[in-house]
Amino acid sequence: METATATGFKKHLPNIASFIRIFGTLALPFLMWESWEQTIDLPVLGEFTGVPLIWLVVYLLLVSTDKVDGTLARRLHAESELGATLDAIGDALLLVTGATCVFAKFAYAEIAGWRFYFYLFIMLQCLSDKGIELLLSKKYFGKEKMNMMHSIPHKTFAVGAFFLIAYWAFMRTIPMWSILLMWGIMTYAMIDEWIFLARAAEYNVDFKGHGFEKYELRKK
Repeated sequence: METATATGFKKHLPNIASFIRIFGTLALPFLMWESWEQTIDLPVLGEFTGVPLIWLVVYLLLVSTDKVDGTLARRLHAESELGATLDAIGDALLLVTGATCVFAKFAYAEIAGWRFYFYLFIMLQCLSDKGIELLLSKKYFGKEKMNMMHSIPHKTFAVGAFFLIAYWAFMRTIPMWSILLMWGIMTYAMIDEWIFLARAAEYNVDFKGHGFEKYELRKK
């Protein structure tokens, strides 16, 4: 029994969720007004001052659309290359913009000396990942594809980075341990992804799994 694919307006719902994430991300730098910062008193944890409450709410709502668009695409059977591309662009844009807002607003005093260059290197590394992914897919598959895989390291980095950024904004500081943790996971996920793309041309993996796993050879 064949599963019916979405038609009409429904088939566009996953892409609409991705567009909301993309355009909503562009509004984040304008939601960091000091007059909107709140003092929050949490039981046991104590009082936190200068919490960018509106920014955090909007940011977390945008993060949630990353789950929404994928879920809608699978349930409505509306997966498409355009949807995968929009999803990848939205993820990268939200990650980089969110981290930049936090660095510029709350950790400006900490961004000095080697820390500044280290943070800059991490942002550039994150952006370059998709570029290298496109080059590898072009080389091994003859066309450019984005967001072809969702390995456990890749998902772990994305989820961890999204919520670390929210933690940084709430705490108004960026502990070095969290930066090193995010960088380590990101580096492993990137290398795993590149290996995956290179091997997917030879092995029967269809863009699912991990770069270091073993797969059956494609049938000639």
